[in-house]
Amino acid sequence: MSNSDGEMPPLEDDPTPVLHPTPAPQPTHTPNTTPVPNTTPAPHSTPAPQLTNTPQSTLTTTNTPPTCHNPDSSSDDDDDDSQWLEIEEEGEEEKGSVACLFCETTERDNSAILAHMLDSHGFDLVGFVCRANMDQVKYIKLINYVRVSEYSPEEILNLKGTPWDSATHLVPVLKDDLLLMFDVEGLPGRQEEVEEDMGKSCEGASRDELTRIVLRQREVMQRLLQAAACLADGKQQEGWERSLVDRRPEEDEGYFNSYAHFDIHHEMLSDRVRTEAYRDAILGNTELLKGKRVLDLGCGTGILSLFSAKAGATVTAVDMSDVIYQAMDIARENKMEKAISFCKGRLEDLELPAKYHCIVSEWMGYFLLFEGMLDSVLYARDHHLAPGGILMPNRCSLHLLAIEDLDELHEAKGGKEASTDVVKEACVLTNAAQIADFNLMTIQPSDTEFSCPFTLTATRDGQITGFAGYFDAHFDLPCPVTLPTGPHATPTHWKQTIFYLPNPHPVTKGEVVSGTISVRRKRRELRSLEVSITWADQTFRYLVE
Repeated sequence: MSNSDGEMPPLEDDPTPVLHPTPAPQPTHTPNTTPVPNTTPAPHSTPAPQLTNTPQSTLTTTNTPPTCHNPDSSSDDDDDDSQWLEIEEEGEEEKGSVACLFCETTERDNSAILAHMLDSHGFDLVGFVCRANMDQVKYIKLINYVRVSEYSPEEILNLKGTPWDSATHLVPVLKDDLLLMFDVEGLPGRQEEVEEDMGKSCEGASRDELTRIVLRQREVMQRLLQAAACLADGKQQEGWERSLVDRRPEEDEGYFNSYAHFDIHHEMLSDRVRTEAYRDAILGNTELLKGKRVLDLGCGTGILSLFSAKAGATVTAVDMSDVIYQAMDIARENKMEKAISFCKGRLEDLELPAKYHCIVSEWMGYFLLFEGMLDSVLYARDHHLAPGGILMPNRCSLHLLAIEDLDELHEAKGGKEASTDVVKEACVLTNAAQIADFNLMTIQPSDTEFSCPFTLTATRDGQITGFAGYFDAHFDLPCPVTLPTGPHATPTHWKQTIFYLPNPHPVTKGEVVSGTISVRRKRRELRSLEVSITWADQTFRYLVE
């Protein structure tokens, strides 16, 4: 991560408040279940917001179901009880035991794993089987072949012939592989051709052996088409989410705990481009904030709250992590405790007493959308922003360009995970294309999933080794400010997000590079992103996590 060596300028020489964090006090209560009392009430007429005391701790202690005791039973039944226990354990082992063909993901049943492969890897197993006219035996061979070869979806689709059609691939690679149990012969329109071709696929194995395998695998839990139909109808699978607002607090405990340590906040505060952009936007537009109410969402150490209070606003600072205790100390040290009220908790679970004229938040993640905190900003906009209110920032744009970095490509080897690093300006190979422009006053969480064509022009001869994405945050105010994070600007802690190609692609100056980029949330972890880039008749897929 790139940190600035300089410290923030002092309060008397510059409008930036001084941050002297003290060690966070250790609360005697459980931070996530008990509200933090507002120790620094604002002197204004607006009462300090209070947290709703939801007794979550009592809920977590009652998760174990009560034990049912039959007074007529005796110790003679111990053997029967142990048998029941074994049966229950065996049933539990089947849950989540269906493994993906291309990654380490496991799902609860076949429908879910088929949906995962289609959703995360772009591989339609149903369509592949149907196009290849596979019977049950060939299907079994295919699954075992893919597990042994560890090929990617692209490599499977580009295979010549049927290299999986060997009797050696009848032996399961994984013990009790539930994916082998799908009845591909039961697909509509397949019965006649399966019966006709059944005898031809038995070469290399005895009839009895094949019959035993096929019969065992006919214990079908779900039809292949159920997953495809579910996706086609746009139905939600159990456990799939569309917005982080719907999550339970305990599901995000790890995420919020990652912000409880001061190190990560020191890194952000040391990012002068970030901090000074917010300072200039707030203190350069004091006429918009003086005497108004400001909500600082995800306040961290409270730097944006200090800026807003100095501009004359009454501030409510909200954060779920324990770093809020340090923010309280910092506010007192800067003599701002009367202007800032602190609320610890998840915004979606708090009851705030009033609407706010401005919501300020530094929510942006790598490639802008990583971490998904924008969902909470949009929730705050819809529930807590007063009519005519403003957001800071109010607009964000996302950009893409091609790079040449042969040294890093050798290290990355075209991996499926995107990299985060500072792209040297000398490595930039094309101009940049804007691939998204989000008006935060109007967008919905679903708008963060999109596909966009792009056209880049090479500015010199070279070899494209990957694409780099970055964002700009805009404060469209009377005194406008832009926070840039691209390779032509001063590096920030966001750096750039790099999508390396498996192999370099030569281009000449003036050559046009056209393609399409698609961005969507990872279905099982909405804070992560799945990015696919289609270019030169190929599709490359990446994870931002």
